Amino acid sequence: MTDVTEMTEAQAATKPTPPEVAEAHAEKWANDYLARLAERTQSRLMLLANGSHGSPGAPSAPNGASATKAPTAAKPAMGEPTVGPYVAFDVAATSPIQFTGLPPYQPSKIIAAGEQAFIVAYMFVNPVADVQHGFAVPPTVQLGGRRWRLTLDQINLKTGQILAPQVRTGIFGSPAPSLTVQVFSLATPNPGPDPALIEANITLDIVDPAQPYAAFVTSFFDVDDDPGFLFVPPAPAGWRHELPNRYLVYSA
Repeated sequence: MTDVTEMTEAQAATKPTPPEVAEAHAEKWANDYLARLAERTQSRLMLLANGSHGSPGAPSAPNGASATKAPTAAKPAMGEPTVGPYVAFDVAATSPIQFTGLPPYQPSKIIAAGEQAFIVAYMFVNPVADVQHGFAVPPTVQLGGRRWRLTLDQINLKTGQILAPQVRTGIFGSPAPSLTVQVFSLATPNPGPDPALIEANITLDIVDPAQPYAAFVTSFFDVDDDPGFLFVPPAPAGWRHELPNRYLVYSA
């Protein structure tokens, strides 16, 4: 005889998740990860401000801690690798993630047409002053009250079709937060008999005049484990650098 509890859980796991529920799960996941990322970022900035990989100088460390060396690369792990020793402004993202059935939720770069899937973007503004590299006033102060524009662009690599861009806009507080999160819901239209290979790109810009701040995603957090293939070793979930963020949509 089949256990009723097991059958109920199995049925719940395969039952389609309402869009509004999936979106709520995505927002919660994004904010939970934002908290962890903020903690890592603060630790990294404190480490640099206290002299690790620094050079002589004397701006104060965050939270009023004294520092004997100026940070020369005050940045979170999300921004690496970057050009130059100081990262003032950056954006990173996740690979597609789905929130269906019961937790733990499964990441997926292979998505059935019509399924709910999301990409999460994290905007970074450096809160640390670095006189040596031209930032006597921290970017978080410079960008206080400034308008930002975050755009998700997607292209079908098999057909060359450009999907409608998704745009988020807002105004930073004063000072600007060092980390801000935004959630994009992916378009997963039925591609027909041939699966659609989609590449996702995200850009971030400060739209106010005379504010030369702009960035695009060169690092994304791949929430999928890669099982590997033949002689290629498996790769656990983690940050990927200078690689395209792609996913496949197939006809269910």
